[in-house]
Amino acid sequence: MADITLFGEIRCHKTRFYQAALDERGLAYELAEVDRDAEAARRLIDLTGSAEKFPTFQIRGRKLRNPGLAELDKELARAGLYDPGLIHDETGQRYLRHMAPSDAFVSYHWQGARMVMSHIEVAPSLRGTGIGARFAAEVFEAVQNHPHEIRLTCPFLRKVAATRPEWRQKFAIGG
Repeated sequence: MADITLFGEIRCHKTRFYQAALDERGLAYELAEVDRDAEAARRLIDLTGSAEKFPTFQIRGRKLRNPGLAELDKELARAGLYDPGLIHDETGQRYLRHMAPSDAFVSYHWQGARMVMSHIEVAPSLRGTGIGARFAAEVFEAVQNHPHEIRLTCPFLRKVAATRPEWRQKFAIGG
């Protein structure tokens, strides 16, 4: 069985949309054409209860019906099949990276024109693996050239920032 199966019909514009998205991401997938293949229709019925519920993905055994692209990217990333990279969620005021078992993020808020990074979160099962420090470094690289002042109130972020002179300068960390 393929890691990614897209159940749909080639005449369906949403199916073609998802095909293009998977192709753009360079991902191999099975297109299970439910209108042309009785076995594909049966598999979709087993998965969703109906051969009419398409487009539907099956990603490493998990069902995902008609997702937005951000949700698709998240599920692909959590399955270890695609890396959408660091995501800046301005509305949620955080930088995040999709990963299993849960997303990692650095949250911030604004004090006037100053960005205050106040928290980093990684899954408890990943603590002690170095993933937090690598993720913090990725966020610091992303904001290194931002013109506004950035203050770190999270002790862990301050510790990581102290490891490089350019970060100590950018984030006003004594060293």
